[in-house]
Amino acid sequence: MMRMMNNKANVKIFSIVIAAIFIIGIGALAYTQMATPSGNSGNSTIGVIDTSRMMSQDNPIYISAAQEYMSYQSQLQQETQAKIDAAQDDATKQKLAEEARQNLAKKDQEIAKSVQDKAMEAAKAVGDAKGLSVVMTKDTVLYGGVDITDQVLKKLANDAKK
Repeated sequence: MMRMMNNKANVKIFSIVIAAIFIIGIGALAYTQMATPSGNSGNSTIGVIDTSRMMSQDNPIYISAAQEYMSYQSQLQQETQAKIDAAQDDATKQKLAEEARQNLAKKDQEIAKSVQDKAMEAAKAVGDAKGLSVVMTKDTVLYGGVDITDQVLKKLANDAKK
């Protein structure tokens, strides 16, 4: 055995085999410790949210955000058009139009962050109430987990009424 270990190629192969055995052992241990599979999702500690349903027309937060965006866009368009009409040269007109596009993009990001923060807060509240340890988007979970989308939508609707 020691004579075989003197060869560098044999040492490398032996090290790879030991590492593979170690990794397989860790994987088996992790597999046995995982949350219950979807067949018994009542005991699952993973919650899932369908983001496409969260961004639907039924979500009051989404509706409010869309209205806020449209209102801002309309106001910005009127202000920008008045400035463009008063401008003399094309360079100034282009600069004003570009500023308006940047302001609109910034407002879009602000509104999206606000919606995301409210949705995350609602998901955390529902997850905590249900005793879930993890809440993920549905498209990141291959199988398993408890769908809490409806409860999160209800929480968002209740929060919007306040």
